[in-house]
Amino acid sequence: MSYLRRDRALVLGAGVAGLVAARILSEHYDEVVVVERDELPDRPEHRRFVPQSHHAHGLLGSGRRVLVGLFPGLSAELAARGALTPGSGDPAMGDRSLFLVRGGTTIRIPAWWSGGFGASRVLIEHAIRDHVRALANVTILDRTPATGLTTDRARRRVTGVRTPDEALGADLVVDASGRGSPLPEWLERIGYRPPPESIVHSDVRYVSVVTEPDPSFDPEWLAILGGQAESGSSVGGVVLRIEHGLLHISFGSIARDEPVPSDLAGLRDFADRFTAPVVAEALRRSTPAGPIRAFRVRSNTRRHYDRARELPGGVIALGDAASAANPIYGQGMSVAALSAAALGRALAAGDDAGLERRAARAIAATSAEAWRLALGEDIRYGCRTEGVRSPWTARFGEGYRNRLERAAALDPEVAAAFNDVLNLHRPLSSLGSPRIVRRVLRPLRDRDPGPLSATVAAVLGAG
Repeated sequence: MSYLRRDRALVLGAGVAGLVAARILSEHYDEVVVVERDELPDRPEHRRFVPQSHHAHGLLGSGRRVLVGLFPGLSAELAARGALTPGSGDPAMGDRSLFLVRGGTTIRIPAWWSGGFGASRVLIEHAIRDHVRALANVTILDRTPATGLTTDRARRRVTGVRTPDEALGADLVVDASGRGSPLPEWLERIGYRPPPESIVHSDVRYVSVVTEPDPSFDPEWLAILGGQAESGSSVGGVVLRIEHGLLHISFGSIARDEPVPSDLAGLRDFADRFTAPVVAEALRRSTPAGPIRAFRVRSNTRRHYDRARELPGGVIALGDAASAANPIYGQGMSVAALSAAALGRALAAGDDAGLERRAARAIAATSAEAWRLALGEDIRYGCRTEGVRSPWTARFGEGYRNRLERAAALDPEVAAAFNDVLNLHRPLSSLGSPRIVRRVLRPLRDRDPGPLSATVAAVLGAG
Protein backbone atom coordinates (compact mmCIF):
# COMPACT_ATOMS: atom_id res chain seq x y z
CA MET A 1 0.00 0.00 0.00
CA SER A 2 0.99 3.60 -0.62
CA TYR A 3 0.07 6.17 2.02
CA LEU A 4 -0.13 9.91 1.46
CA ARG A 5 -0.41 12.57 4.12
CA ARG A 6 -3.86 12.96 5.61
CA ASP A 7 -3.23 16.05 7.68
CA ARG A 8 -5.73 18.48 6.14
CA ALA A 9 -8.60 18.28 3.67
CA LEU A 10 -10.31 21.31 2.14
CA VAL A 11 -13.96 21.26 1.06
CA LEU A 12 -15.26 23.91 -1.35
CA GLY A 13 -18.88 24.73 -0.55
CA ALA A 14 -20.99 24.45 2.61
CA GLY A 15 -24.17 23.16 1.03
CA VAL A 16 -25.48 19.67 1.67
CA ALA A 17 -22.76 18.06 -0.48
CA GLY A 18 -19.95 19.95 1.22
CA LEU A 19 -21.25 19.40 4.73
CA VAL A 20 -21.70 15.66 4.28
CA ALA A 21 -18.28 15.44 2.63
CA ALA A 22 -16.76 17.27 5.62
CA ARG A 23 -18.39 14.78 7.98
CA ILE A 24 -16.91 11.88 5.97
CA LEU A 25 -13.47 13.48 5.75
CA SER A 26 -13.40 14.15 9.49
CA GLU A 27 -12.92 10.42 10.00
CA HIS A 28 -9.86 10.29 7.75
CA TYR A 29 -8.04 13.66 8.15
CA ASP A 30 -6.65 15.39 11.19
CA GLU A 31 -8.22 18.67 10.09
CA VAL A 32 -11.02 19.54 7.68
CA VAL A 33 -11.67 23.11 6.50
CA VAL A 34 -14.87 24.02 4.66
CA VAL A 35 -14.54 27.13 2.49
CA GLU A 36 -17.80 28.92 1.61
CA ARG A 37 -18.21 32.21 -0.24
CA ASP A 38 -21.67 32.86 1.25
CA GLU A 39 -22.47 34.20 4.68
CA LEU A 40 -23.88 31.33 6.69
CA PRO A 41 -26.86 32.16 8.90
CA ASP A 42 -27.25 30.94 12.47
CA ARG A 43 -30.80 29.74 11.81
CA PRO A 44 -32.67 28.14 8.90
CA GLU A 45 -32.62 30.89 6.27
CA HIS A 46 -32.10 31.23 2.54
CA ARG A 47 -28.65 32.25 1.34
CA ARG A 48 -27.67 34.76 -1.32
CA PHE A 49 -25.76 32.29 -3.51
CA VAL A 50 -28.32 29.49 -3.23
CA PRO A 51 -31.38 30.93 -5.02
CA GLN A 52 -32.67 27.43 -5.72
CA SER A 53 -33.39 26.93 -2.02
CA HIS A 54 -36.60 28.93 -2.50
CA HIS A 55 -37.98 26.02 -4.52
CA ALA A 56 -39.28 22.66 -3.37
CA HIS A 57 -36.57 20.14 -2.49
CA GLY A 58 -37.18 16.50 -1.76
CA LEU A 59 -34.94 14.24 0.25
CA LEU A 60 -35.24 10.70 -1.11
CA GLY A 61 -35.23 7.63 1.08
CA SER A 62 -31.70 6.73 -0.02
CA GLY A 63 -30.40 10.16 0.97
CA ARG A 64 -32.18 10.06 4.30
CA ARG A 65 -30.59 6.69 5.07
CA VAL A 66 -27.10 8.17 4.58
CA LEU A 67 -27.84 11.28 6.63
CA VAL A 68 -29.34 9.53 9.66
CA GLY A 69 -26.40 7.12 9.64
CA LEU A 70 -23.85 9.94 9.66
CA PHE A 71 -25.69 12.32 11.99
CA PRO A 72 -27.25 10.45 14.93
CA GLY A 73 -30.35 12.16 16.26
CA LEU A 74 -30.95 14.14 13.06
CA SER A 75 -34.45 12.79 12.51
CA ALA A 76 -35.56 13.63 16.06
CA GLU A 77 -34.00 17.10 15.83
CA LEU A 78 -35.85 17.86 12.61
CA ALA A 79 -39.10 16.62 14.15
CA ALA A 80 -38.50 18.90 17.14
CA ARG A 81 -38.14 21.82 14.71
CA GLY A 82 -41.52 21.11 13.13
CA ALA A 83 -40.59 18.70 10.32
CA LEU A 84 -42.53 15.56 9.49
CA THR A 85 -40.38 12.45 9.78
CA PRO A 86 -41.13 8.73 9.46
CA GLY A 87 -41.84 7.31 12.88
CA SER A 88 -42.22 10.75 14.47
CA GLY A 89 -45.75 9.94 15.59
CA ASP A 90 -46.91 13.30 14.26
CA PRO A 91 -50.63 13.01 13.43
CA ALA A 92 -49.96 15.03 10.27
CA MET A 93 -47.96 12.05 8.99
CA GLY A 94 -50.70 9.56 9.84
CA ASP A 95 -51.52 7.15 7.04
CA ARG A 96 -51.14 9.80 4.38
CA SER A 97 -49.55 8.92 1.08
CA LEU A 98 -47.19 10.25 -1.48
CA PHE A 99 -49.14 10.98 -4.68
CA LEU A 100 -47.29 10.67 -7.97
CA VAL A 101 -49.60 12.24 -10.57
CA ARG A 102 -48.56 11.75 -14.18
CA GLY A 103 -50.90 12.55 -17.03
CA GLY A 104 -54.09 11.75 -15.14
CA THR A 105 -52.75 8.62 -13.42
CA THR A 106 -52.22 8.86 -9.67
CA ILE A 107 -49.87 6.38 -8.04
CA ARG A 108 -50.52 6.30 -4.31
CA ILE A 109 -47.52 5.21 -2.23
CA PRO A 110 -47.72 4.91 1.58
CA ALA A 111 -45.59 7.58 3.24
CA TRP A 112 -43.50 5.05 5.15
CA TRP A 113 -42.29 3.55 1.85
CA SER A 114 -40.76 6.84 0.81
CA GLY A 115 -38.75 7.45 3.96
CA GLY A 116 -37.73 11.08 3.40
CA PHE A 117 -38.33 14.15 5.56
CA GLY A 118 -41.20 16.61 5.36
CA ALA A 119 -38.90 19.60 5.66
CA SER A 120 -37.52 22.47 3.61
CA ARG A 121 -34.02 22.41 2.23
CA VAL A 122 -32.96 25.30 4.47
CA LEU A 123 -34.04 23.40 7.60
CA ILE A 124 -32.30 20.18 6.55
CA GLU A 125 -29.11 22.03 5.62
CA HIS A 126 -29.16 24.03 8.86
CA ALA A 127 -29.55 20.88 10.98
CA ILE A 128 -26.67 19.18 9.18
CA ARG A 129 -24.51 22.31 9.50
CA ASP A 130 -25.05 22.35 13.26
CA HIS A 131 -23.78 18.76 13.45
CA VAL A 132 -20.72 19.53 11.32
CA ARG A 133 -19.88 22.68 13.29
CA ALA A 134 -19.84 20.55 16.43
CA LEU A 135 -17.06 18.30 15.06
CA ALA A 136 -13.81 19.08 16.85
CA ASN A 137 -11.60 18.79 13.77
CA VAL A 138 -13.81 20.69 11.30
CA THR A 139 -13.69 24.45 10.68
CA ILE A 140 -16.17 26.29 8.45
CA LEU A 141 -14.94 29.55 6.90
CA ASP A 142 -17.82 31.53 5.44
CA ARG A 143 -17.49 34.71 3.35
CA THR A 144 -14.33 33.12 1.94
CA PRO A 145 -14.45 32.58 -1.82
CA ALA A 146 -11.92 30.23 -3.40
CA THR A 147 -10.34 31.81 -6.50
CA GLY A 148 -8.11 29.06 -7.87
CA LEU A 149 -5.91 26.07 -7.20
CA THR A 150 -2.37 25.92 -5.88
CA THR A 151 -0.07 23.13 -7.06
CA ASP A 152 3.38 21.70 -6.60
CA ARG A 153 6.14 22.91 -8.94
CA ALA A 154 5.53 20.17 -11.48
CA ARG A 155 1.80 20.87 -11.42
CA ARG A 156 1.20 17.18 -10.88
CA ARG A 157 -0.61 17.63 -7.61
CA VAL A 158 -3.05 20.16 -6.18
CA THR A 159 -1.77 21.49 -2.87
CA GLY A 160 -4.68 23.75 -1.88
CA VAL A 161 -6.70 26.76 -3.01
CA ARG A 162 -6.23 30.49 -3.19
CA THR A 163 -8.58 32.93 -1.49
CA PRO A 164 -8.51 36.75 -1.66
CA ASP A 165 -6.56 36.86 1.61
CA GLU A 166 -4.30 33.81 1.58
CA ALA A 167 -3.47 30.41 0.15
CA LEU A 168 -4.91 27.50 2.09
CA GLY A 169 -2.84 24.35 1.86
CA ALA A 170 -4.33 20.86 1.86
CA ASP A 171 -3.50 17.23 1.18
CA LEU A 172 -6.88 16.83 -0.55
CA VAL A 173 -9.31 19.34 -2.08
CA VAL A 174 -12.93 18.24 -2.50
CA ASP A 175 -15.02 20.38 -4.84
CA ALA A 176 -18.62 20.46 -3.60
CA SER A 177 -19.35 23.94 -4.94
CA GLY A 178 -22.42 22.97 -6.96
CA ARG A 179 -23.49 23.03 -10.60
CA GLY A 180 -21.58 26.27 -11.21
CA SER A 181 -18.29 24.64 -10.22
CA PRO A 182 -15.21 26.53 -11.49
CA LEU A 183 -13.01 23.42 -11.29
CA PRO A 184 -12.92 22.71 -15.07
CA GLU A 185 -11.68 26.27 -15.67
CA TRP A 186 -9.15 26.02 -12.86
CA LEU A 187 -7.79 22.79 -14.31
CA GLU A 188 -7.27 24.50 -17.67
CA ARG A 189 -5.30 27.25 -15.93
CA ILE A 190 -2.78 24.73 -14.62
CA GLY A 191 -2.44 22.90 -17.93
CA TYR A 192 -5.06 20.14 -17.85
CA ARG A 193 -7.95 19.49 -20.18
CA PRO A 194 -11.30 19.74 -18.44
CA PRO A 195 -13.22 16.45 -18.18
CA PRO A 196 -15.63 15.33 -20.91
CA GLU A 197 -19.16 16.57 -20.36
CA SER A 198 -22.69 15.41 -21.06
CA ILE A 199 -25.13 18.31 -21.33
CA VAL A 200 -28.92 18.36 -21.43
CA HIS A 201 -30.56 21.63 -22.47
CA SER A 202 -33.76 21.26 -20.47
CA ASP A 203 -34.48 24.96 -19.91
CA VAL A 204 -36.40 24.41 -16.68
CA ARG A 205 -38.44 27.33 -15.35
CA TYR A 206 -39.63 27.29 -11.76
CA VAL A 207 -42.08 29.39 -9.83
CA SER A 208 -42.53 28.56 -6.14
CA VAL A 209 -44.31 29.76 -3.05
CA VAL A 210 -44.58 28.63 0.56
CA THR A 211 -48.19 28.71 1.74
CA GLU A 212 -50.23 28.20 4.88
CA PRO A 213 -53.16 25.86 4.24
CA ASP A 214 -56.69 26.89 5.23
CA PRO A 215 -57.79 25.48 8.61
CA SER A 216 -60.44 23.35 6.87
CA PHE A 217 -57.95 21.87 4.39
CA ASP A 218 -56.90 18.40 5.55
CA PRO A 219 -55.69 16.51 2.46
CA GLU A 220 -54.89 12.80 2.33
CA TRP A 221 -51.44 13.29 0.84
CA LEU A 222 -48.08 14.06 2.41
CA ALA A 223 -46.54 15.10 -0.90
CA ILE A 224 -47.59 15.43 -4.55
CA LEU A 225 -44.98 14.85 -7.23
CA GLY A 226 -45.27 15.33 -10.97
CA GLY A 227 -48.68 16.92 -10.88
CA GLN A 228 -49.20 16.61 -14.64
CA ALA A 229 -52.75 17.06 -15.87
CA GLU A 230 -52.13 15.55 -19.31
CA SER A 231 -50.02 12.65 -20.51
CA GLY A 232 -46.78 13.84 -22.09
CA SER A 233 -47.13 17.36 -20.70
CA SER A 234 -43.90 19.10 -19.77
CA VAL A 235 -45.67 21.21 -17.14
CA GLY A 236 -46.33 19.99 -13.63
CA GLY A 237 -46.45 20.86 -9.99
CA VAL A 238 -44.96 19.66 -6.72
CA VAL A 239 -46.52 20.15 -3.31
CA LEU A 240 -44.61 19.17 -0.19
CA ARG A 241 -45.69 19.34 3.41
CA ILE A 242 -42.81 20.97 5.28
CA GLU A 243 -42.15 22.19 8.81
CA HIS A 244 -44.76 23.97 10.91
CA GLY A 245 -47.66 22.73 8.79
CA LEU A 246 -46.67 24.80 5.74
CA LEU A 247 -46.87 23.73 2.10
CA HIS A 248 -44.03 24.27 -0.37
CA ILE A 249 -45.58 24.52 -3.83
CA SER A 250 -43.47 24.62 -6.99
CA PHE A 251 -44.56 24.75 -10.62
CA GLY A 252 -42.15 23.89 -13.36
CA SER A 253 -41.97 23.61 -17.12
CA ILE A 254 -39.39 21.90 -19.29
CA ALA A 255 -38.35 23.11 -22.75
CA ARG A 256 -41.35 25.42 -23.12
CA ASP A 257 -41.56 28.98 -24.38
CA GLU A 258 -44.53 29.83 -22.18
CA PRO A 259 -43.30 31.15 -18.80
CA VAL A 260 -44.96 30.27 -15.51
CA PRO A 261 -46.69 33.36 -14.01
CA SER A 262 -45.19 34.86 -10.88
CA ASP A 263 -48.30 36.55 -9.45
CA LEU A 264 -50.85 34.70 -7.31
CA ALA A 265 -53.87 35.18 -9.57
CA GLY A 266 -51.89 34.17 -12.65
CA LEU A 267 -50.36 31.22 -10.86
CA ARG A 268 -53.75 29.92 -9.75
CA ASP A 269 -55.07 30.20 -13.29
CA PHE A 270 -51.95 28.44 -14.59
CA ALA A 271 -52.42 25.64 -12.05
CA ASP A 272 -56.07 25.20 -13.05
CA ARG A 273 -55.17 24.94 -16.74
CA PHE A 274 -51.94 22.97 -16.74
CA THR A 275 -51.58 20.87 -13.58
CA ALA A 276 -53.48 18.06 -11.92
CA PRO A 277 -56.58 19.12 -9.95
CA VAL A 278 -55.04 17.99 -6.66
CA VAL A 279 -52.15 20.47 -7.16
CA ALA A 280 -54.46 23.33 -8.14
CA GLU A 281 -56.59 22.64 -5.07
CA ALA A 282 -53.57 22.89 -2.76
CA LEU A 283 -52.74 26.35 -4.10
CA ARG A 284 -56.34 27.50 -4.08
CA ARG A 285 -56.93 26.38 -0.48
CA SER A 286 -53.87 28.02 1.03
CA THR A 287 -52.48 31.51 1.54
CA PRO A 288 -48.94 32.60 0.61
CA ALA A 289 -46.66 32.89 3.64
CA GLY A 290 -43.97 34.69 1.66
CA PRO A 291 -43.12 36.04 -1.81
CA ILE A 292 -43.53 34.08 -5.04
CA ARG A 293 -40.09 33.24 -6.41
CA ALA A 294 -39.00 32.47 -9.99
CA PHE A 295 -35.92 30.54 -11.08
CA ARG A 296 -34.50 29.19 -14.33
CA VAL A 297 -31.98 26.44 -15.10
CA ARG A 298 -31.06 26.37 -18.79
CA SER A 299 -28.94 23.22 -18.84
CA ASN A 300 -27.74 20.29 -16.74
CA THR A 301 -24.21 18.94 -16.87
CA ARG A 302 -22.49 15.68 -15.97
CA ARG A 303 -18.73 16.14 -15.75
CA HIS A 304 -17.00 12.83 -16.37
CA TYR A 305 -13.97 13.10 -14.10
CA ASP A 306 -13.91 9.31 -14.12
CA ARG A 307 -13.19 9.40 -17.88
CA ALA A 308 -10.65 12.23 -17.92
CA ARG A 309 -7.36 11.07 -19.48
CA GLU A 310 -5.20 12.97 -17.06
CA LEU A 311 -5.90 14.86 -13.87
CA PRO A 312 -3.67 16.19 -11.10
CA GLY A 313 -3.60 14.39 -7.78
CA GLY A 314 -5.17 15.88 -4.70
CA VAL A 315 -8.54 16.99 -6.06
CA ILE A 316 -11.96 15.29 -6.25
CA ALA A 317 -15.40 16.60 -7.29
CA LEU A 318 -18.74 15.36 -6.02
CA GLY A 319 -22.41 16.32 -5.81
CA ASP A 320 -23.65 18.79 -8.42
CA ALA A 321 -20.04 19.79 -9.12
CA ALA A 322 -19.66 16.39 -10.77
CA SER A 323 -23.20 15.51 -11.87
CA ALA A 324 -26.02 18.08 -11.88
CA ALA A 325 -29.18 16.51 -13.30
CA ASN A 326 -32.43 18.33 -13.96
CA PRO A 327 -33.39 19.72 -10.52
CA ILE A 328 -37.08 19.30 -11.20
CA TYR A 329 -36.79 15.62 -10.24
CA GLY A 330 -35.62 16.35 -6.69
CA GLN A 331 -32.53 14.13 -6.59
CA GLY A 332 -29.84 16.67 -5.70
CA MET A 333 -29.58 16.39 -1.90
CA SER A 334 -29.75 12.61 -2.02
CA VAL A 335 -27.11 12.28 -4.75
CA ALA A 336 -24.89 14.64 -2.74
CA ALA A 337 -25.17 12.41 0.32
CA LEU A 338 -24.66 9.21 -1.67
CA SER A 339 -21.61 10.69 -3.45
CA ALA A 340 -20.00 11.70 -0.17
CA ALA A 341 -20.59 8.18 1.13
CA ALA A 342 -18.86 6.82 -2.00
CA LEU A 343 -15.87 9.07 -1.26
CA GLY A 344 -15.82 7.64 2.27
CA ARG A 345 -15.63 4.08 0.95
CA ALA A 346 -12.72 5.03 -1.31
CA LEU A 347 -10.87 6.60 1.61
CA ALA A 348 -11.59 3.65 3.90
CA ALA A 349 -9.82 1.31 1.48
CA GLY A 350 -6.57 2.68 2.91
CA ASP A 351 -4.50 2.62 -0.29
CA ASP A 352 -4.01 6.22 -1.41
CA ALA A 353 -2.27 5.30 -4.66
CA GLY A 354 -4.75 6.35 -7.33
CA LEU A 355 -7.27 7.53 -4.72
CA GLU A 356 -8.56 10.36 -6.87
CA ARG A 357 -9.25 8.11 -9.87
CA ARG A 358 -10.94 5.44 -7.77
CA ALA A 359 -13.02 8.03 -5.94
CA ALA A 360 -14.07 9.64 -9.23
CA ARG A 361 -15.24 6.28 -10.53
CA ALA A 362 -17.12 5.47 -7.32
CA ILE A 363 -18.80 8.88 -7.29
CA ALA A 364 -19.73 8.58 -10.98
CA ALA A 365 -21.23 5.13 -10.43
CA THR A 366 -23.24 6.42 -7.47
CA SER A 367 -24.76 9.35 -9.38
CA ALA A 368 -25.26 7.46 -12.66
CA GLU A 369 -28.71 6.08 -11.84
CA ALA A 370 -30.13 9.47 -10.91
CA TRP A 371 -28.67 10.96 -14.11
CA ARG A 372 -30.22 8.19 -16.24
CA LEU A 373 -33.63 8.63 -14.65
CA ALA A 374 -33.60 12.38 -15.22
CA LEU A 375 -32.12 12.03 -18.70
CA GLY A 376 -34.81 9.57 -19.76
CA GLU A 377 -37.53 12.01 -18.74
CA ASP A 378 -35.78 14.98 -20.36
CA ILE A 379 -35.44 13.10 -23.64
CA ARG A 380 -39.10 12.18 -23.37
CA TYR A 381 -39.88 15.91 -23.43
CA GLY A 382 -37.65 16.57 -26.42
CA CYS A 383 -34.73 18.26 -24.66
CA ARG A 384 -31.62 18.75 -26.78
CA THR A 385 -28.44 16.95 -25.63
CA GLU A 386 -24.69 17.12 -26.20
CA GLY A 387 -22.24 14.29 -25.56
CA VAL A 388 -24.95 12.10 -24.09
CA ARG A 389 -24.84 8.34 -24.32
CA SER A 390 -28.10 6.44 -24.87
CA PRO A 391 -29.73 6.00 -21.43
CA TRP A 392 -31.05 2.77 -19.98
CA THR A 393 -34.49 4.37 -20.13
CA ALA A 394 -34.41 3.96 -23.90
CA ARG A 395 -35.02 0.25 -23.29
CA PHE A 396 -38.45 1.05 -21.94
CA GLY A 397 -40.75 2.13 -24.72
CA GLU A 398 -43.35 4.82 -24.21
CA GLY A 399 -46.06 2.19 -24.12
CA TYR A 400 -44.38 0.16 -21.38
CA ARG A 401 -43.72 3.27 -19.26
CA ASN A 402 -47.34 4.33 -19.50
CA ARG A 403 -48.51 0.81 -18.73
CA LEU A 404 -46.15 0.55 -15.75
CA GLU A 405 -47.42 3.80 -14.26
CA ARG A 406 -51.04 2.75 -14.73
CA ALA A 407 -50.31 -0.63 -13.13
CA ALA A 408 -48.51 1.06 -10.23
CA ALA A 409 -51.67 3.05 -9.52
CA LEU A 410 -53.55 -0.21 -8.91
CA ASP A 411 -50.91 -2.76 -7.90
CA PRO A 412 -49.08 -2.22 -4.57
CA GLU A 413 -46.16 -4.44 -5.60
CA VAL A 414 -45.55 -2.47 -8.79
CA ALA A 415 -45.93 0.78 -6.85
CA ALA A 416 -43.34 -0.40 -4.32
CA ALA A 417 -40.90 -1.33 -7.10
CA PHE A 418 -41.45 2.01 -8.81
CA ASN A 419 -40.95 3.82 -5.51
CA ASP A 420 -37.67 1.99 -4.88
CA VAL A 421 -36.38 3.20 -8.25
CA LEU A 422 -37.50 6.79 -7.68
CA ASN A 423 -35.80 6.78 -4.27
CA LEU A 424 -32.56 5.40 -5.78
CA HIS A 425 -32.73 2.22 -3.72
CA ARG A 426 -32.79 0.04 -6.86
CA PRO A 427 -31.68 0.59 -10.48
CA LEU A 428 -34.09 1.45 -13.24
CA SER A 429 -33.38 -1.94 -14.81
CA SER A 430 -35.21 -3.60 -11.89
CA LEU A 431 -38.49 -2.44 -13.45
CA GLY A 432 -37.72 -4.83 -16.31
CA SER A 433 -37.43 -7.90 -14.08
CA PRO A 434 -39.62 -10.83 -15.16
CA ARG A 435 -41.82 -10.58 -12.06
CA ILE A 436 -42.52 -6.87 -12.49
CA VAL A 437 -43.02 -7.22 -16.24
CA ARG A 438 -45.60 -9.95 -15.67
CA ARG A 439 -47.49 -7.78 -13.20
CA VAL A 440 -47.31 -4.75 -15.49
CA LEU A 441 -48.65 -6.68 -18.47
CA ARG A 442 -51.54 -8.28 -16.61
CA PRO A 443 -54.94 -6.86 -17.66
CA LEU A 444 -55.65 -3.83 -15.51
CA ARG A 445 -59.21 -4.98 -14.91
CA ASP A 446 -57.88 -8.00 -12.98
CA ARG A 447 -56.40 -5.81 -10.24
CA ASP A 448 -57.85 -5.47 -6.77
CA PRO A 449 -56.42 -2.14 -5.66
CA GLY A 450 -58.36 -2.06 -2.41
CA PRO A 451 -60.16 1.08 -1.31
CA LEU A 452 -58.98 4.07 -3.29
CA SER A 453 -59.20 7.52 -1.76
CA ALA A 454 -61.76 9.89 -3.20
CA THR A 455 -58.94 12.03 -4.60
CA VAL A 456 -57.29 9.13 -6.39
CA ALA A 457 -60.62 7.82 -7.67
CA ALA A 458 -61.47 11.23 -9.09
CA VAL A 459 -58.13 11.60 -10.87
CA LEU A 460 -58.34 8.06 -12.24
CA GLY A 461 -61.91 8.56 -13.36
CA ALA A 462 -62.94 5.64 -11.19
CA GLY A 463 -65.37 7.58 -9.00
